[in-house]
Amino acid sequence: MTRITRRQALAFAASIPAASIPLIPGLLVEPARAAGLSAERYEGRVVVVLRMKGGNDGFNTVVPVNDDRYYRARPNIALAKRETLSVSGHEAGLHPALADFMRLMDDGHAGILQSVGYPQPSRSHLRSTEIWQAGSLAADAPAAGWLGRYLDSGCGCDVDVAGVQLGGEPALTLASATRRSRTIGHPQLLLRMNPEHAQRVLQRGPVNEPFSHLAVSQSALAGAAALVQHAAGGSGARYGYPDTSFGRGLRWTADMIETETPVRAYHVELGSFETGAASFDTHVDQLAQHEQLYAELGRGVRAFVEQLRATHDLDRVLLVTYSDFGRQLGENTTRGTEHGDASVLLYAGGAVRPGLQGPAADLGQVTNGGLNHQVDFRAVYADILENWFDVPADVVLDERVEPFPLVRRI
Repeated sequence: MTRITRRQALAFAASIPAASIPLIPGLLVEPARAAGLSAERYEGRVVVVLRMKGGNDGFNTVVPVNDDRYYRARPNIALAKRETLSVSGHEAGLHPALADFMRLMDDGHAGILQSVGYPQPSRSHLRSTEIWQAGSLAADAPAAGWLGRYLDSGCGCDVDVAGVQLGGEPALTLASATRRSRTIGHPQLLLRMNPEHAQRVLQRGPVNEPFSHLAVSQSALAGAAALVQHAAGGSGARYGYPDTSFGRGLRWTADMIETETPVRAYHVELGSFETGAASFDTHVDQLAQHEQLYAELGRGVRAFVEQLRATHDLDRVLLVTYSDFGRQLGENTTRGTEHGDASVLLYAGGAVRPGLQGPAADLGQVTNGGLNHQVDFRAVYADILENWFDVPADVVLDERVEPFPLVRRI
């Protein structure tokens, strides 16, 4: 029998994929209570974490258009300066498929942090993703994710569900020791639940242990359904979200924020390792995959910002991306790139420092093909915790880290 670690078990239990649980009539608790919804809606600050799955190549996201070393290292997949989107005041250009994101930067609602990574980087998808999601470099990562630990100890949340992941595989990021998070794989399926038929398990008499476990699962399902049904009143259908898993997840996120559900933190995902799907793990045919993924990302984030700006919620929302790792400077023989180290981090919101931030990629600081980091990603987490959520970062992170300022006080 395969041994399951405590961290794996807790991450699964805390981020239970509620929409995949079978619906069994008569076992549901009252959905509004299960979701922690109340007449007093949440109008505070929210963070949305977006995983760019697979390891995004920062060199072709923010292109060093005036550095010959970039062009020598990538004779086939380098982007010509004339193709890129010029960034005023910088010797860099953005990938042309990021036109929608560039417009957000020009409007003052988005930015890109350069040269982000961590010491002694791992090029393993599993290990590096665990580091980003846990917010810890410890060999034995915490059982709860960095935002899950915030929900447990720092948010002051008197609600059952304070973190929601929309789609994708369950991520450690929101895993919570107090089970304050839910993963909702297919929100539209929960719209068909009838809250009028729900009743409490304890009213049905004695419950044995297996039945009790099923009751907990059904309670999680009821809570997720209540959130989804509440969010169905949002205005997301009016905006041009991509008709993809990513686009639908981001739209549901915006609808939940607009309708003031009690959720403080969200997680969505772009890219897939499924056969035939595009991911940021661009070992092969990188140009075509980037064209698709960056356009989808830009379109989705732009719709997200436009919706929340129209509903006057944008100033209380911060969206920030992460990816498994960066890519190597040199291209491979299949017009792609191999696993690397530092990369870029994209973000958006109504209270961000817009434009390119942080030190530009130094192509003279490359180790084993990968870019050396100049900004520790935990400094971004510290900024979110201290300057966005107003909690001491060291309550959540495993050590004191000086914040890197992405958000501004409003």
